[in-house]
Amino acid sequence: MEMDDMRVLVTYATVHGSTAEIARAIALTLCRTGIDDVDVLPASEVQDVRPYDSVVAGSAVYGGRWRKEAVGFLERFGLELFHRDVWLFQSGPLGHSAQYIVRALPVNVGVFAEYLRVKGAATFGGKLDGMKGGPVGKFLARAGFGGDYRDFEEIRLWAEEIARAVGMRVVMSRNSNGRLSRAGVRR
Repeated sequence: MEMDDMRVLVTYATVHGSTAEIARAIALTLCRTGIDDVDVLPASEVQDVRPYDSVVAGSAVYGGRWRKEAVGFLERFGLELFHRDVWLFQSGPLGHSAQYIVRALPVNVGVFAEYLRVKGAATFGGKLDGMKGGPVGKFLARAGFGGDYRDFEEIRLWAEEIARAVGMRVVMSRNSNGRLSRAGVRR
């Protein structure tokens, strides 16, 4: 198996599209590192994870909670995800120090993360357009939190870490003849 034989799913739950943009940036970085088969889908549209070697799942965070579509994805596919390499990301912190805020995963997502033995988790800054988001979004925008606090350089670097881990998985799965096999690959 070579890097371009790896199949990766990047899935997400979003409200206004900001987390979807992060998911697409992760997928683009994975493709640029040589992983050719990367699918990007909303969590609610994923039908099957069995065709994928690795999965990156993320959600917007509101009130300290992941979107129900993302939690539902983890619930629906937990058994299959257990046999794959999984990374989790969340977006949501606002303000000029958003990229420095290290947020723990919500408790229910943290339980899944422990069960799945996730390879990594990341929190990225969010984006708030004061014209969207209802009363809470408008309040936060008036309080000075409106703006785009996503750091796409940080997102790219995290996605490159995923690509390196996927590449190590490929190298680790080589047998003694130097041929690639799925031996040693967690399935």
